[in-house]
Amino acid sequence: MWYTRCPAPTAASIAIREGWLEQEFASDGIAVQSLASAHDPRVHLSHYNHSQPNSFRFGGYVPPLVSASRGADLRVLGLSWPDRTAAVLALPDSGMRGPADLRGARLSVPKRLKDSTDWWRALVLSGYESALEVAGLSLDDVRLVEVNIDRPYMADATAGQAAGQSLWGARSQFAVQREEITALLRGEVDAIYSDAAMGEIVKAAFGLVTVVDLTAPEETNNISMAQPLVLTATGSLVEQRPDLVVRWITRLLDADAWARAHQSRVLQIIAQDVGLPEDFVHGAYSSRIYQQLDVSMSPLRVRMLEQKAAELERWGFLQQPLDMRALLDPAPLQQAQALWRERNQRA
Repeated sequence: MWYTRCPAPTAASIAIREGWLEQEFASDGIAVQSLASAHDPRVHLSHYNHSQPNSFRFGGYVPPLVSASRGADLRVLGLSWPDRTAAVLALPDSGMRGPADLRGARLSVPKRLKDSTDWWRALVLSGYESALEVAGLSLDDVRLVEVNIDRPYMADATAGQAAGQSLWGARSQFAVQREEITALLRGEVDAIYSDAAMGEIVKAAFGLVTVVDLTAPEETNNISMAQPLVLTATGSLVEQRPDLVVRWITRLLDADAWARAHQSRVLQIIAQDVGLPEDFVHGAYSSRIYQQLDVSMSPLRVRMLEQKAAELERWGFLQQPLDMRALLDPAPLQQAQALWRERNQRA
């Protein structure tokens, strides 16, 4: 079975880095490998197109929704909502300090010329839409400036055989907004959107200031500003071997519980997976990140994902409308939760 994850704080990062998934299936004679360990770059691309059989992914919502709209065989098995900072940012000498300053601003919108799944462009557009709503403005009040990027996302991936190897990390985090930062420094745009680890990097490196804060913890119920992290698996694996899928998710539930009691180790794991110095992690996410690695299908989180799907359809990212009821499969998580409770009651 294969796995991949985005550079984001998830229970998968812990289960992978601690070797629990390999241990879980070793007695079955089932190898558990990262997409990064494959020599075929087409396997690496499964991180975006969900093409590799018998695979799991935990990360951003754009690739799975776009892939599903293109007919990829996948199921959404759970959602996570950790704190993450997000903002529209500007140079310190720009004079921009609040939402009202967006009026008339030139806002950077990246456009990847060699990627069929432009996940960062989608997140940027979503961020601007939320920022303009805060400011009481519309797209007619700003100028969206496209920043063309000829370099594919995979150019900054890291493959290898190391235990727990991720395709993504520090190199990818520092590289994603390279061209946008160049445009900002050249005066070609007035502001950029950034979030999480990337936001901490660009703020620290260039002294950027916050124009609109778009941070949206779960208790705010603000599904417009939030960004779900999505656990997915190959649909045929879910249908044919649900027992394996349930065991996989159960180890993620173990990771969530373990994280609350091992904060120093969790800080190391998150920092390694998201490509940040450890003292940047709380700024990129929050000081309570150890308590936010749970996986659920709560009604609020499902509504958030449905809203994100509607946004992607409206902006033209989806090849066809999604049947969210068919895409979401809560049964494996429910069974894993029951198994986890049973095991821990016996313990």
